[in-house]
Amino acid sequence: MRATITIDKDTINSEEAALSFINKYGFVTLFPIMRFVFPNLYQATVGNREEKFDNAWKWADDLAMKKLIHYGKLIRKQVTLVSLEFFPYLYKLCREKTLGTNAQKILAFIEAHGPTSTTVLRKSLDFMSKKKKYVFTRAIDELQMVFTIAIVDREKSPKMTHIYDLIERWMPQSLFEKADAINEKDAKDRVIAKLLENKLISTREEAQIFLGDL
Repeated sequence: MRATITIDKDTINSEEAALSFINKYGFVTLFPIMRFVFPNLYQATVGNREEKFDNAWKWADDLAMKKLIHYGKLIRKQVTLVSLEFFPYLYKLCREKTLGTNAQKILAFIEAHGPTSTTVLRKSLDFMSKKKKYVFTRAIDELQMVFTIAIVDREKSPKMTHIYDLIERWMPQSLFEKADAINEKDAKDRVIAKLLENKLISTREEAQIFLGDL
């Protein structure tokens, strides 16, 4: 049975408090996940529904742009905010997964052209149709979940879609050096220890299920 989890609610009212919250847990989601209780910035933020949404998203974006956190799809394929402390461990655990054809195509384009917007990627790689938009989104999610690309900015209004670059070109090099010095077992043990510390799981068996879902 999964641990009974008490999550923070209505406590965060600033970007600084949001960063402390992310650092406390090591990794949190931006929004709640249906039928899965996990710390998330939205519920922890003070305010009504609209205020929570606007502030949580703005703080997450701003912290990521300042390179104080990593921002990308991970836990249950949802937007996840990762502290710099835990970035090397999750990078180590997720980085070696095999990419599909569409993800490889997008990755090669970003590698060759540098920071690239959603709009340019879709136009350049023939993902503009409604059907292909879904295929594109899945490929982008796949790239984020293996810590290959990072969100580095947004397109200007009215589009407001993301701009991506290779994660190694965006995040501090010291994080990758730390990841290189860690073996997979130590990375797993550190993540499990954090989950236990924050009472998000109660057994190592639960932890294995959690890690298997990443």
